[in-house]
Amino acid sequence: MNPKLIFAFFLALNLAVSIFGLSCYKVNEWETSTVHDRHFCTAYFEVGDGHARFGGSETHPKDLPKTFAFDFLKEDDCQLQTDVPIMTIPGETTSIWVCICYESFCNFPFSFEEFSRRGHTLRPSFVPSLMHDDGSTGHH
Repeated sequence: MNPKLIFAFFLALNLAVSIFGLSCYKVNEWETSTVHDRHFCTAYFEVGDGHARFGGSETHPKDLPKTFAFDFLKEDDCQLQTDVPIMTIPGETTSIWVCICYESFCNFPFSFEEFSRRGHTLRPSFVPSLMHDDGSTGHH
């Protein structure tokens, strides 16, 4: 096959992904679905009660309101936001882990416990086995 044709195909494929945006999991107390055409995917883990919400943003990061305190220059995909006002309880605050990722379905909805075991990241990581290795052969 012609190398120029192959290059043109992959270039068109790359542009199509950019035009259509990302697909993300959307999970909250009321629904479980997917959303499409997003600039980035999100996950929010509330420290106090362990609730988690997942979604995606249609807003480009540069156009987010100044109150969105995520530092996009850091390499961390998840950042702890403290003193976040609780909308339903005036004067009360909480702490929330805010996570952002840039690949389709990178915000897989797992529990706060799993998020903690991963070291507060959405990135795939090695989690040691909880099973005790007694040195015997075979399966446990």
